[in-house]
Amino acid sequence: MSSSKLTVCGVCEYRNINKPSVVWCSECNEGLCEECKDHHAASRGSRNHSIVPVSEYQNLPSGILEITQICPTHDDKYVIFCKKHDTPCCRRCVTETHNECKEIDVIDDVIKNVKSSNAFLEIEHSLAELSENLQRIREDRQENIKSLIENRAKIEKEVHQTRISINNHLDKLQETLMKELYVAEEKESTKIKNIITSIQENERKISESQTTFDKIKQHASDLQTFLALKHIQRDVMNNEQFLESLKKGEKMNHACISWKTENAVEIIPTTIKKMGIITLDTRSYDATLTNRKNKQAQIMMTITHIPNIDDIKLTLRQTVNSIGSDVSDCTLLPDGRIIFSCFGNSKIHVIKPDGTLDFTLEPGFSPSHIFYIDESQKLVVTSSLYNYCISIIDIKNRKTEKSINVGSHNYGIVHKDGKLFYNGYTHGLCVVKLEDNSVTKLVNVPLSPLSSIAIWLDNLYFITKDRSLTCCDLQGGIKRKFKLEAYLKEPRGITVDNYGRVYVSGFESNNIGVISPDGNTHRVLLSEKDGLKNPKSMCFDRKNNKLLVANIQNVAFLYEVSR
Repeated sequence: MSSSKLTVCGVCEYRNINKPSVVWCSECNEGLCEECKDHHAASRGSRNHSIVPVSEYQNLPSGILEITQICPTHDDKYVIFCKKHDTPCCRRCVTETHNECKEIDVIDDVIKNVKSSNAFLEIEHSLAELSENLQRIREDRQENIKSLIENRAKIEKEVHQTRISINNHLDKLQETLMKELYVAEEKESTKIKNIITSIQENERKISESQTTFDKIKQHASDLQTFLALKHIQRDVMNNEQFLESLKKGEKMNHACISWKTENAVEIIPTTIKKMGIITLDTRSYDATLTNRKNKQAQIMMTITHIPNIDDIKLTLRQTVNSIGSDVSDCTLLPDGRIIFSCFGNSKIHVIKPDGTLDFTLEPGFSPSHIFYIDESQKLVVTSSLYNYCISIIDIKNRKTEKSINVGSHNYGIVHKDGKLFYNGYTHGLCVVKLEDNSVTKLVNVPLSPLSSIAIWLDNLYFITKDRSLTCCDLQGGIKRKFKLEAYLKEPRGITVDNYGRVYVSGFESNNIGVISPDGNTHRVLLSEKDGLKNPKSMCFDRKNNKLLVANIQNVAFLYEVSR
């Protein structure tokens, strides 16, 4: 576009009057002077047009200014967008070349709110993240070159200073050291094998009890069942006491054999009498044992009545500033604090119950979804771009405890019985065993990116790529599938209450829907009039019957839920 067209009023130029333009109308594709600007604003055909000062419009990159906003073939305004050919069309284009195209929309509907659309925000965040990552990679590579030079200089110095000529002497020292090593290993291995024998015996007894229990469940009378439970409970108690004795004693201390070289090895080889010292180090047993006692009370409770979803009443108790943009997930802690993971600024904010900031975590990557493990006070964090790891952060110490590379994008995540179930996107619904970090596919169906998963009892809820809500058991067996497109657009957040009622957020429809446990009924609970603007995540506090709903930008709402 020529600069003269920007700086000269198009209306006046048409009348052979040369007057400078002060504003630019993108829809008319011409500049306007002060006088014509007023007529333009008053005219019925142009009063709703969007205008900007010419000085600001000229700040756009030249590539953007050169984009024509009218049809170059027919010199007419674009009115239709053809999805099939991915191109804007004027009226004559439609009749001449797109008359058989079925996927066409009014261009005003297509471009409406484009700057606040999910696609626009995603591109903006992707560009920022690409820039940041490229800078990090460049700095890392530069630092690597520096370290290589330092390593080379250090090794040159060490090689120059180290002249070893004691091979025969070392062979003798090695033989002595190996004998001591085998003795230490045999001693500790014998202790551990004895413990394993005891554990296997208890496993055999528990297996027999499980077999008996299954047969009782199928064939025994109620009286037989009642009397037999006493014996089984006694066996369970004995095994729990056995586990406690292992944990409290030193039998579960982890034995580790190490060695330390003698200083003389590096200084005067011919004077060495011993190559090193074998030391036996122990550390406390740190694996997490599942404690089902606290869960038994919940399992034994019988839900005599599941309230109808029409009975649900939400009362807004608090509006919370989530601090930062692009909130990807949220969760509630038992003490009333709220955690927000923010993808845009790569931070995790912990908010006090009064709404003020408690502290901020910087995991070193853009966090996606989070899940708080109450038993261990650990926060599980997924990452959706570039970092294929799931991180476990100790909330108390505010440090990353470990990072598990799962080899794929990962979004929504939950925990149960030492396993992490997560949204692996194209890899489907996956599970990680924390005892050995092994990864397996539970459901081999592509999942919707950026979406949560939820767990209730032995049910997992997730959103497939076709935007349907699916329920499966912990072994991956599909139970139910719910269609959402009629009332929820681009479903993202999922959470479940104490009755198994499933809450789902519609990111593009700006609403929250609830689905009955059997999937037969649904209801829209919250909408745009309640302040929802791209609601991305939710969390249900089953202990206090509270529902947290977080918009992607800056604000979240805490509701009290009654039947």
